[in-house]
Amino acid sequence: EDQSALHGRDLFARQPDLCCKIRKVEPLRRHLGGFQAWITGIRRDQAPTRANAGLVEWDKLFNLVKLNPLARWTSAEVWAYIRANDVPYNSLHDHDYPSIGCQPCTRPVRPGEDPRAGRWANFAKKECGLHTESGPAAAPTQDSAPAPAG
Repeated sequence: EDQSALHGRDLFARQPDLCCKIRKVEPLRRHLGGFQAWITGIRRDQAPTRANAGLVEWDKLFNLVKLNPLARWTSAEVWAYIRANDVPYNSLHDHDYPSIGCQPCTRPVRPGEDPRAGRWANFAKKECGLHTESGPAAAPTQDSAPAPAG
């Protein structure tokens, strides 16, 4: 189905939740079908909506285990690891994009702004929908992971 034919042009500017559902949530749901778990890179320090992210959670949206191995890492720890280990990264980070999403919904962040201020800047929206339906894992888990090297 062609999104523009069904919903008109620039859906992201009019209904960003629907756009994210069509472009991100549903494709990932189809891809994850048949898997028992998925791994993310979300961290607690990224946004208030992620502050309680567990290392292991039950993803209610996709009905599988969600692993967040970097949940306890800070932005500074991630960047220290990237530099120490020469890990490739998106060069937009060097141009004031601390959080990168879809092109039309992401802008550079000005000095002093919240790192996620550049996402959906004209909306109250702060999450695309991929990380909003998780809760504690069904099985007992430990909330400890190796601290980042550094």
